[in-house]
Amino acid sequence: MNSDNHMDPDNYQQAWKAHSSQTRVIIDADLLLKEVQRDQLNFRSTIFFRDFGEVGIALLMIPLWFYLGAVTSSPWTWYLTVPVLVWMAGFMLVYRMRHKPKPSQPDEPLLLCVKRSITEVEDQIWLLRNIFWWYLLPPSISILAFFAHVAWESRSAGWLFALISFVGLAGFLLALYSFIYFLNQRAVRLQLEPRRQELLTLLTSLRDESTGDGADDHVALPGLPFAEERFRTPCTSPTRVVISMIALVVVLVVILVVVMVSTNFSLLTGEAYPKQSPFEGVRWQESEPEVKLGEEWFKLVSLDKIPASKIVTFSQQTYGNKWRKRFEEDLVEILTRMGHPPQDTVTLVVQSPTSPETRVREDVPMTEENRKAIRVAAEARENQEP
Repeated sequence: MNSDNHMDPDNYQQAWKAHSSQTRVIIDADLLLKEVQRDQLNFRSTIFFRDFGEVGIALLMIPLWFYLGAVTSSPWTWYLTVPVLVWMAGFMLVYRMRHKPKPSQPDEPLLLCVKRSITEVEDQIWLLRNIFWWYLLPPSISILAFFAHVAWESRSAGWLFALISFVGLAGFLLALYSFIYFLNQRAVRLQLEPRRQELLTLLTSLRDESTGDGADDHVALPGLPFAEERFRTPCTSPTRVVISMIALVVVLVVILVVVMVSTNFSLLTGEAYPKQSPFEGVRWQESEPEVKLGEEWFKLVSLDKIPASKIVTFSQQTYGNKWRKRFEEDLVEILTRMGHPPQDTVTLVVQSPTSPETRVREDVPMTEENRKAIRVAAEARENQEP
C-alpha cells in the first residue's frame, strides 16, 4: 500500500484545527441578542440574590449579636463585631448602587449588550478578588480581639493555657477564612474568568463582523465548539447561594457561642467559683458600692489593695448591664478573672459615709452566709419592682 495515501496523525490533527478555525456558524442577530440578554439576566439574578442574602443576613445578625452578648454576659469586645456587620452591609449596598446595571432594551445593539455583560462580570471579579479587604479582614480583627480578651481573662489558669487558647482559636479562624477566600478565588478562576473570556471573544467577533461584508441581520461566529459552549451558565442557582450563605452564618454563630462558653474559665476547668463574699450587704451610690460590715455601712475603697473603682470598671466592661448583680453575687469570679483570686480572708479599706477618714479591716472572712444574705436581699428587691 502506498504510504502517500496515509496521513500522519499529527498532520491530521493540524489539518483538523485549521479546518475548525475556518468554520463559521451563521446565527441570526436577533436570536443571538436574545440569548445574550437571557444569559445576562440569569447572571444578574444570581448576583442579586447573593447580595440580598449577604446584606439581609448582616442586618439580621446585628440584633442577634446584641441578644447573644446579653444572655451570655459576654465581654465588651464581643460587640466590636456590630460595627463590622454594619460595614459589610453598607459596603455592599454602596457598591451595588455605584455599579447598578442598566436595564436591557429589546432593540438595543448586540455589541452594546455584550459590552455591558463584560462590565458586570469584571465588577464581580473585582469584588471577589478583593474579598479579603472588605469581607474577611474586618470581622477577623473584631473576632481576634474577642478571642484575645477571652484568653486574657483565663490567664489565672496559667499564661501557657491562655496562650494556647488564643493560638488555637486564632488558628481556627484563620483556617476558616482561608477556606472562604479559596472558594471565592476558585469561583473567579473557574467561573467568572472563563465567562469573561467568552464574552471578550464574542465581542471581538462582533467587531470584526461589523467591519466586514456580512449582512446586518446575521452574525458569523468562528469556531463551532465555542458557539456550543458560550451560553453555558456557570453560576449556581440563587436559592442554593442563599441557603449556603445562611448555613455558613449559622455555623459561624454556633461556633462563636460554643467557643465563648467553653473558654469561660469556670466552665472550662470544671471549677465553680465559690459563692462567697466579705460583705453582708451591698448598696449603690450611682456606680460607687457601699458595703455592710456587721451593722454598719461603709463606702468601699479597696479590696486586697485593688481599688473598688477598678473592680467596678472591670465588671461593667465584662458583664454589661448585669455588672451590679455580678459585683454583688459573684465577687470571687470577678476577682479571679481579674487575676486576683481571693483567699479565705481579705483586707478591706473602707470609709464612713459621714467622715473622710478611712479604716483598714484585715482578715475579713469570705463566707457563703454573707453571699446568701446579699442574694436574698436582691431577690426581695426584684419582687418589689413592678
